Amino acid sequence: MKKILIITERRADFSRFKPIIKLIQKDKGLDYDLIVTGLHLVKKHGYTINEIKKEKFKIFTKFEMFDKDYFKKNDGAEMVRAIGIVFKNLAKIIKKSKPDIILSGFDIAANFAICVAGAHMNVPVGHVQGGEVSGTIDESLRHAMSKFSNFHFTANKNTKKRLIKLGEIPKHIFPVGCPSIDALNLEKLLEKKYIKKKFNINVDNFFLLIIQHPVTSELKNSAKQIKKTLNAVKKSKIQHLIVYPNNDAGSKFILKEIKKAKLNHISTLNLSEYKTLLSGKMVLLGNSSSGIHEASSFKVPVINIGSRQEGREKPRNIINVNHNTNEILKAIKKVTNKVFLNKIKNIKNPYGDGKSSNRIINIIKRLNLRDFDTQKKLTY
Repeated sequence: MKKILIITERRADFSRFKPIIKLIQKDKGLDYDLIVTGLHLVKKHGYTINEIKKEKFKIFTKFEMFDKDYFKKNDGAEMVRAIGIVFKNLAKIIKKSKPDIILSGFDIAANFAICVAGAHMNVPVGHVQGGEVSGTIDESLRHAMSKFSNFHFTANKNTKKRLIKLGEIPKHIFPVGCPSIDALNLEKLLEKKYIKKKFNINVDNFFLLIIQHPVTSELKNSAKQIKKTLNAVKKSKIQHLIVYPNNDAGSKFILKEIKKAKLNHISTLNLSEYKTLLSGKMVLLGNSSSGIHEASSFKVPVINIGSRQEGREKPRNIINVNHNTNEILKAIKKVTNKVFLNKIKNIKNPYGDGKSSNRIINIIKRLNLRDFDTQKKLTY
């Protein structure tokens, strides 16, 4: 039996690991240990460990990586200190778990830490969705994680080519797609009246869903940037729902402006809620990677603001704008027009078909991990 060790820090990585863990549970040849940390244990961000418990996933261990100082200061130094806490905890956890492979992913701090820890402790590491390009600190984290990983489960062939250029071994790179699409496909749609009651949104009419995260390299502009977005939301006079940003440096400024604006907002969404919203007459506004990875599967128009997703491969449902209220308003008008909506009816999602989790599991089952040499070497 192969044991897989996974860590989850927030909704962004949990949504992608969820369908993978469900498949592990069903497979007699596989087992898993799940570490829960980060925003999952923070009440003001929804205490989403309850979602993990609701799925009846077994939690191997949990620990807090953010304290009061983190959210009070909310700068780059606090991000460094938080990742240090993760490193400190992981050494003992990996020794206790004794995994055959670590499955890490994306560009999230706790996942980065487990890649580095696994490499130091000679545990093979598989990384999901390496080779992608984006803005903010995520770009550096993702590529660094690839260099600490032995196997790569990428979203498409373009990302595989990028990893080969980084010196990774071609036969250890598997284009499988993005598992967050799988996760959404597995969720059931909720009743419209539930959405109306909880979020005050009528999904049969156009509405804006706003998810705007801070860009760590543009920390000082976080408040100014979200103000431009919120002004556009107000002026549009379209029903809307704002979701709290992640906890990266600068998020406290965004939260402050959201609360000050007195617009319709929520701390978090579970996957069923998110899928139901995506299935309505929605426009996704902000800089979330969800607009890049998942929205095209639901033919949802996306207005991508600023530099956070710069360089990513983008399907035709996405319009890029600057942090400018008038630009955002013009984009809202454009994407809610029948001409634009007809253009995106038949788009194909370049990040997968909703079957990536099965591919990842089948590949892991085939891997020969006994006495595997974890030493990394450039291929050129």
